Amino acid sequence: MTPATLSNTNPFSVIAHKHRDGSVLLSAANDRIFKLNGVGALTWSVLEQSRRPLGIGELVQELCAQFEVINAGGELKFDVRPQQLKLDTARFISSLTANGLLEVVSGESGKECYRIRQDVSATTAATFAEMSDDHGATPLSTSISLPAENIRPRKTETLIAFLALFSFDLLLRFRGFEALVRKVERWPSAVPPHTTANEVETCRRVCAMVNRAQFYYPKKAMCLQHSAVVTCLLRRRGVPAHMVLAAQEFPPKAHAWVEVNGTVVNDKPSVREIYRILRRV
Repeated sequence: MTPATLSNTNPFSVIAHKHRDGSVLLSAANDRIFKLNGVGALTWSVLEQSRRPLGIGELVQELCAQFEVINAGGELKFDVRPQQLKLDTARFISSLTANGLLEVVSGESGKECYRIRQDVSATTAATFAEMSDDHGATPLSTSISLPAENIRPRKTETLIAFLALFSFDLLLRFRGFEALVRKVERWPSAVPPHTTANEVETCRRVCAMVNRAQFYYPKKAMCLQHSAVVTCLLRRRGVPAHMVLAAQEFPPKAHAWVEVNGTVVNDKPSVREIYRILRRV
């Protein structure tokens, strides 16, 4: 693999150190999460950062090069022979492909190459994003607790939130996780409010609406449906909300919440320390 294959010069040593205990993959199509060990996380990162599909030989070559760089740092030590690495990598790639996480394409001279499916997200991607400072939005608030417990939504607002919970519940049951995510992804945003104060008040009110609706809902709505509804209702009112899909790496556990300009609006701020972000929708 030539250096130009990688989209940038992100230090894989950071990935190896931060994800030494492994990483988590989320497959929207399969509605499943997968746990990778430390070497698996590094292998996935090489595929993730490549500009083109890679063959087994190219993948092994890049892994060997990264092992040398990481070993030189002194904190971690990878000691594996290239031939054994090739066998292990081939088995690993075969398993990922069998589980629908990678797709096989034809490379140069018709050889088999592999690339990550578009509906698969990994916690390693968020680490690369943090290193490149892709999410440097100004926080909505650094001192206001959201949501506010003292807001009493109107009956019509509660009904709207109740129907939204019901709709997303049906969507998840009959069309699956991927359909729900795409619905939120395509949900349009209205003209935004003019001030940050308006955004804060809107976030408080929408969270109160959904919390109140859940009180009357016949079953407990999961964090996914709750966050999908909050995200769409905020966008409907002009607030640039994003649903965050995340996972705890050990033990593997998925979670979802809503953020507006870097502020968690329907969960505790500490949730970002417990879970690693997989995808912002």
